[in-house]
Amino acid sequence: MMTPEEIIQDIRSDRIKDIIVDGDFGADGDDQFALGYALASPDKVRVLAVTSSPYNENSGETVISGREESKEIIKVSGKTVRYGAFAGSPDYITRTGAPVGGDGVEAIAKAVRESDGPVYVISTGCITTVASAIALYPDIADKLITVWLGLDGLDSTANTGEYNYHNDIEGGKMIFEISKNMVLVAAGRVVAPFYRTNEQICESYDKSPLAKFLAKRFCEISWAQGLWDLCAESVLIIPDACEFGVSAVPVFDEKGEIRGFDETRKMVHVCKNDHQRIAADALNRINNI
Repeated sequence: MMTPEEIIQDIRSDRIKDIIVDGDFGADGDDQFALGYALASPDKVRVLAVTSSPYNENSGETVISGREESKEIIKVSGKTVRYGAFAGSPDYITRTGAPVGGDGVEAIAKAVRESDGPVYVISTGCITTVASAIALYPDIADKLITVWLGLDGLDSTANTGEYNYHNDIEGGKMIFEISKNMVLVAAGRVVAPFYRTNEQICESYDKSPLAKFLAKRFCEISWAQGLWDLCAESVLIIPDACEFGVSAVPVFDEKGEIRGFDETRKMVHVCKNDHQRIAADALNRINNI
């Protein structure tokens, strides 16, 4: 287990971090770009595994399609991922009332157990797979650092409307209860400037095969509106573009809203970033992979 201050120090260090990328590939076009950003940043992070998270009522189907989507991105990037890509938990903790196992959960446990040092899991969707991995395999909790793009903010009174949390409120509540090393990237505070149109994406991401592939997929997903998920990857890839703080861990009421804070437990939070620097860095790396 690491203190929040130790986590921030490690994030800011020059050490190449081992990471697992967890995202709802297909829910929008941004998870694909987030994975591409990580694969294009071998000087900052080493992708050990990719897990897909559910994003609609057909959760069992979406984790499989997300696995195939991430495999295609890895292939086009020309990079290798040590353990590969896996389908995450095929249902939500909210619907099952308990952690949900699956290939992605097993992959997270295996990657953490076989690592010599801490492993960061960067989750840009519903947190079900990550929460299930820690709940089912608590021995990995000390070495696993959870970076989650979720909630609107620690002082918000409407967090249940935030997409990643709304999809599985019980899973979201669980991650704060059981993650020993938590980094919250407050989605509602950082994602809005990352809105992009199809035209903007196609005009800028046009050099490498990966850039062209991601731009094409973005345009094919009719509801894609931005590159929100770059915010989570940027924590490790360009940390000096992020503002870090330390907060007590939130405690939730029965409806899922924050009702207070557990002052005996602390976590890292990111409520502000330099979106222009992050967007420019991602564009440069993906175009030149």
